[in-house]
Amino acid sequence: MIKRITALLLTLVLLLGLTAAVGASALDCTGDMCPLSSSYIGNARTYKFHYSSCRYVGQMNEGNKVYFESRDEAIDAGYVPCKVCRP
Repeated sequence: MIKRITALLLTLVLLLGLTAAVGASALDCTGDMCPLSSSYIGNARTYKFHYSSCRYVGQMNEGNKVYFESRDEAIDAGYVPCKVCRP
């Protein structure tokens, strides 16, 4: 329940464009769990990574999401690109 509320709050912050006003530390973002600075989202179960706008990101379980700042970072972690969004 807390993860879902946190995800909803992060989505709201992103939609409202308040990321500059609210620092990442205030949202308890650490390492690969910080969506504020991530361009790519990986799935820890399938080891595929996607653009944040990919339709499959919305179908992912929040607990399986892994955030990457670069394509190379995702590939170095052993993730493969999605064949739909082709990141």
